[in-house]
Amino acid sequence: MTVHKINFYLGVLSQTADHQRLFSYMSALTLMQQVFMEIAPPQLAQHCALGGFSQRKLTICAPNGAIAAKLRQTMPSLLLKFQAKGYEVTAIRVAVQANSAYVKGSPAARPQIDQGGVESLHRLAADLPQSPLKEAVESLLKKACSDRRAG
Repeated sequence: MTVHKINFYLGVLSQTADHQRLFSYMSALTLMQQVFMEIAPPQLAQHCALGGFSQRKLTICAPNGAIAAKLRQTMPSLLLKFQAKGYEVTAIRVAVQANSAYVKGSPAARPQIDQGGVESLHRLAADLPQSPLKEAVESLLKKACSDRRAG
């Protein structure tokens, strides 16, 4: 029920003169994001989002420098593909936004160690002499066991 109320509120808000430009801009940016997902290499597109489009300059946000570098290599073809789709894009800027919430829709879940891994780590810890490595393995095991009990 709440979603319907929010959608109704946003629909009414989008019709007001004060907010019409904002909603129009966001609608256009959403369509451009869909086009970007179609024309960009899938292994890059899934990690990126459009940051803005102003004065024919498009900003693409990448989560890290490696993806940004690969994206920069594809910029000439992206520019041509956007133009072929009817968008007046004359320049593309790639910005790195680490820890962004939009990457893949949700934050990554913390990896879990399966039972076989836990058993192997127990054997390893038992065989190691007292050392920082042994302490680190035991700490990892303690976290893995507490995660299993909580989950």
